[in-house]
Amino acid sequence: MGSAKRAALSWLLPLAALCGQQQVAPPQRFERVLWCSDAAVGVPLAQRSGFTAVQLPRGGDPAPIRAAGLSFYLDQPVGKGVLELRDEQWRPVVQEFERTRDPSRLTRPGCFAAPNCVAAAAAAAKREVLRVGADGLLFVALADEASSTRHNAPLDTCRCARCLASFRASCRARFADVESLNRALGTSYARFEDVAPLSTDQVRTRELSGRRLPADLRAWSLWLDFVDAQFAAAVGEIQRSVARAVPRVPVGLTGLAVPGAYGGHDYARLLAGHTLAEPYDIGGSIELARGLMPSVVHRYETLAPPAAGSATQKLALAPYVRARLAAMACRGTAGVVVWNDRTVANEAGELSPFGRAVQAGLRGVGAQLDALAGAALEPSGVWLVESHASVRAWWMIDSAKDGMTWVRRLESYEATHSTSQASRRGWIRLLQDLGHQPEFVAAAALPERLLIEKPRCVILPAMLSISDRFARALTIYVEGGGAVIADHSAGLYNERLLRRARGALDELFGVRQRSLAWQDLLVREGRATSPGRGLPRAERGLRGSIGVRGEDDDASLENVVRRGRAHYLNVPVCAYPEWRLQPRNVEVAKQLRRRVRAALQRAGVMPPCEVRGEGLPTIVDRSPLRLRDGRRVLAVRLNALERPQLLQQLAQRGPLGLELIFPAARALRLLGGAELGRVDRCTVTLDAFGAAFVEVGP
Repeated sequence: MGSAKRAALSWLLPLAALCGQQQVAPPQRFERVLWCSDAAVGVPLAQRSGFTAVQLPRGGDPAPIRAAGLSFYLDQPVGKGVLELRDEQWRPVVQEFERTRDPSRLTRPGCFAAPNCVAAAAAAAKREVLRVGADGLLFVALADEASSTRHNAPLDTCRCARCLASFRASCRARFADVESLNRALGTSYARFEDVAPLSTDQVRTRELSGRRLPADLRAWSLWLDFVDAQFAAAVGEIQRSVARAVPRVPVGLTGLAVPGAYGGHDYARLLAGHTLAEPYDIGGSIELARGLMPSVVHRYETLAPPAAGSATQKLALAPYVRARLAAMACRGTAGVVVWNDRTVANEAGELSPFGRAVQAGLRGVGAQLDALAGAALEPSGVWLVESHASVRAWWMIDSAKDGMTWVRRLESYEATHSTSQASRRGWIRLLQDLGHQPEFVAAAALPERLLIEKPRCVILPAMLSISDRFARALTIYVEGGGAVIADHSAGLYNERLLRRARGALDELFGVRQRSLAWQDLLVREGRATSPGRGLPRAERGLRGSIGVRGEDDDASLENVVRRGRAHYLNVPVCAYPEWRLQPRNVEVAKQLRRRVRAALQRAGVMPPCEVRGEGLPTIVDRSPLRLRDGRRVLAVRLNALERPQLLQQLAQRGPLGLELIFPAARALRLLGGAELGRVDRCTVTLDAFGAAFVEVGP
């Protein structure tokens, strides 16, 4: 198949991949995987240290691993240079662009549109897994930190002649004729052959110089959509080739980056059909991957020593590891990949302090990890919508001050300066603190989902981009008795990133007046910029039909729409992860929780249990899980590793007593332990860095 035809069909591949999802058996235990730089040293180290598996690099010999009684995962059967670019491949491309600012020179090494590039990679990956064989094979990691650029780095790759031809072919497949494309983009091309993507520099020069928010990001978004689809199609073709070669073995990506404007990490599209995922714990990626992927998917997490300069570096290694493993258990994680043999042991082969902490942690909660591996989260009735178009729009707004240095807005910087990431994390933490575990739903899938399901509440996190179709479906849902909550900026753009004169859901929320001026958007790079005390505003100049009045705007709106309710908070929920753990912001966090709790209660959303504990801050995570054998377990932990000194203070009290209060009597017992009787409340003892697990009967 030619590259142009492949690109034209790439829009359909995510749906095809989802429909043909390979079925894999659930994990039978929690896998303890050691990543080894040297198999001769790493395999014996893993064997004597309590690990169950190691990683096998491309070309490696699995025989010594099998002889040692260990399992393994096959790492990067394609090799580097296709799905993951090496730094020496990527750096010259960036340097040349910064020198010339000429997008025509942006050719991606390992271009996906190159003749036979993807097909050859898929064939090579298949040969490698067949060489290795399925005996002892835990999963296949197609690539680690795969990206259409490198690590989500922003750049307009690839602009080679083949990619431009593929882009035009995708436009032909998407639009009936060139007039339709012109209407959609506000352009005046005479032929499809004339269509050319605008560069990011061109769009920024045109859109970021006025006093109002960017008016038209359609051409930029169309190009990024093509890149995302091209990358997902390449990954999907390789994934399906490997999955056919080793049926029932999980196949997917490790080192998943957080969704961003660049890099191709549109999870709803990229991960369709995958049966393995290992996302990095950045910007809510772990919860997002869990929410968007079926429960049969094997989800792993990475465990490494605390990063230099991080808050957790000041924490002793034993409680740090214990807290990380407790979180994995509460998420039903299939296993952990410990990075790496050099951090676990010294040159003499003796366990390092980190290695001893990992060994002790795995021994301490091994039974619970094994029982909970692959557990599915019980739905709470709250849907949290993920909009990749909004991720793109926020990137452009967040980067406005960067000028020509936007190409240096790398992943590590985005982790602390991204509104889309901060908003996702903010809503996750806010709902968890209220006792709920949200289910993520992709924006494109919501209209169909609402035809067959009726959640109790739909939440729109900083959702700038909303299609007319989405708005109609959500309005019908609310009129029929549903509830919707938005924090701010909802629907200012359509799905193609054309700014509207008013928000797509303004009528639903009762918004009568709003500002589109830069100075009136009081959220910047994931932070609240509103001055003054109390719960800050996210938008200045907002007015509604029914709202809590402020001096020059409304703090929040609540609109009754037939049988349902629509709540517009006008609050930067993106700041909540900081508020919840800072003593000076306790009252602000309380106000926000009170407001959202009231909206959820009106919608009939109640937590699985209430929690009481003397002097306990509002940081208790409650995860209702269904185990692979059908049992139901409530996992409870303190969710504050971002501020370890708080956990240290609580740990100084010794074991913490928590009273769990259920809405009705249940048959309760500690997982693997004592019967608690048929009661509506019980007390559990909790280590500040650990977790408690209560089996809940009917």
